[in-house]
Amino acid sequence: MFKIFYRDKFKEITKYLNLAKPLVIFSLETTGDSISADKIVSIAYMKILLDGRIIKEEFLLNPKMEISKEAIAVHGITNKDIKGKPTFRDKAQEMWSIFNNCCYAGFNIINFDLLLLRREFIRVGMDFEYDNDDVFDSRIVFNYMEPRTLSGAYKHYCKQDYVNVHHTMADVEAEASIIEKQLEKYEEIRDWNFIKEINRARDEVLVEHERKFYWRNSEAYFNFSKYKDAPLSEVVRSDPAFLEWILKADFSEDTKNIVKRAIRGKLLGKKKKKS
Repeated sequence: MFKIFYRDKFKEITKYLNLAKPLVIFSLETTGDSISADKIVSIAYMKILLDGRIIKEEFLLNPKMEISKEAIAVHGITNKDIKGKPTFRDKAQEMWSIFNNCCYAGFNIINFDLLLLRREFIRVGMDFEYDNDDVFDSRIVFNYMEPRTLSGAYKHYCKQDYVNVHHTMADVEAEASIIEKQLEKYEEIRDWNFIKEINRARDEVLVEHERKFYWRNSEAYFNFSKYKDAPLSEVVRSDPAFLEWILKADFSEDTKNIVKRAIRGKLLGKKKKKS
């Protein structure tokens, strides 16, 4: 655990964005990919204050539940690693002082990190409210401007390979670097009104309430698992056993119905509105 105060690094972010509130760039690692059931095991944040100072911290949390094998394979944090670590409840007041009443930034935080963080606060009786108009999601910006993945975005904007995938603080610093480069390259995204518009108009409208799928180019795509960002129709052909596992596992009926319709070949693309 650590905190660092400095003014020079990532100063271009505050130069380009006219911030009315502090900006928290953050990343989570979790026990799994269910927003309603899973919990945080690692959190890293970088809070850019209005005076240019930066507060930076990273720590592990004990979720009081098993970390799934799938999640361990992604981030490398084991159940042994979090033994004896503080719980989210232990850190809740400190986290509230960091995250409350800010703007937020990161990669794919609208669809996952912010939702799961809010759920953690609700569990301890704290209603963490935020407005998507105050969110700078570099994944949405990137998909809008230059569709890629996090490592692809880093290579595209920062001109070097990103090798520290799923090391939580490394992810945060990579995200901050991407945001800085995006702000340098795209003058229009320095205006929060433009960010609000692309947040609202993004071509990734979620299909169902558990956010397991989303629409892209009129087709349902996975928003979780090893097939994240793959079209559902492709997995129907390539790995039907995986879909059968979903039908037997603890997923919502809404999610299972989408899979059943896809297996039956009845999941049609979302029709675009006529202009």
